[in-house]
Amino acid sequence: MNLGEVFDRTIKPYLLILSLIFAAAFLAGMLAPSSTRQHMNGAFQAVADNYRGLAGGVLFFKFLAHNVAASILILISGLLFGIIPTFAIGANGFVLGVVYRQAAEMAGYGKAALKVLPHGVLEIPALIIAASYGLWLGINVLRRIRGKESDPVGGQVKHAFRRYFAVVFPLLIVAATIETAIILALH
Repeated sequence: MNLGEVFDRTIKPYLLILSLIFAAAFLAGMLAPSSTRQHMNGAFQAVADNYRGLAGGVLFFKFLAHNVAASILILISGLLFGIIPTFAIGANGFVLGVVYRQAAEMAGYGKAALKVLPHGVLEIPALIIAASYGLWLGINVLRRIRGKESDPVGGQVKHAFRRYFAVVFPLLIVAATIETAIILALH
């Protein structure tokens, strides 16, 4: 599979838009006031506690199930005019920016980069691709309502899910494997 197949022309503009939104939100998360970062730290600890002490296979499947469920919801929610996928990418960028800043304050920027790198290499791109298909679906629904699109929405949903299982799902499997290995190596 070449890059042209991964990033088919239907989502190229949406990939760019959502990548820019993610980058801006990441920067905003890094620059968030310490009160915001401290407030979010409690939520991070609660989430992390759900994964503590799990065996490797269980941990892997929890990561995979969470990421698959989230990415499918983001993709399909795009039918609601693309609002939720756009918001989800911004929220993920902001949260990752906060996490990076928190980690950088405790361990330095280099070590913090290593902590967020597993997310950035596969998980975030997979999420952005799924959200791009969601945004594409939402724009097509709006175009259909305005009478500027005649292709059936069902066919577009099928196309988005075919691409999801060809591109996003394999990325999420590898991402869950890497995250599991890193967490198990740290404990």
